[in-house]
Amino acid sequence: MTRRLRPWTVLESRELLDADPFLKVHVETVELPDGRVIRDYYQFDMPSFACIFAETEDRRAIVYRQYRHGPRRVNLTFPGGHLSPDEDPLEAARRELLEETGFVSDHWTALGGYTVNANQGGAVSHMFHATGCRRVADPLSDDLEETEILFMTREELLAAIGHGEIALLTQIALVSMVWQTDVRRALSHRHQ
Repeated sequence: MTRRLRPWTVLESRELLDADPFLKVHVETVELPDGRVIRDYYQFDMPSFACIFAETEDRRAIVYRQYRHGPRRVNLTFPGGHLSPDEDPLEAARRELLEETGFVSDHWTALGGYTVNANQGGAVSHMFHATGCRRVADPLSDDLEETEILFMTREELLAAIGHGEIALLTQIALVSMVWQTDVRRALSHRHQ
């Protein structure tokens, strides 16, 4: 028999930081289903984003090599970026792919939207797989990061994964959704 789990009740919420559009921080007082009260439960509100595993017509993955300040290192990432307010995730993915790489695709698969932090909230990562990508323009990216665009074969990307060159959970989750068995094999070799 499955127990019916109940959500927490927010008794009070107070904004601590408003760095719109990138971050808002709230502290909540919450009541748990068993009656316990937690007075300082912090919540983050960050913009959701699209993340694209894009493959060219010759089946090479479009990958960035760039410094990311969260892990404080250069690593591999995939094209993507923040959704504008009320923007459809697929439209954001199409826009980001074109702006950042100059590529477009007529073949998109939505892989779902996932909350990045289970307890503090934050952003939702909307994952997509785009195939048959072709260049139609030069990249227009105005990101803070210096970016090197790479076109990696399956073998090259799997080797990079095996060497730990992807540091962000959203990125490894995305490629895992597309190449599940191969990624598991590459990671298991890394940890042996």
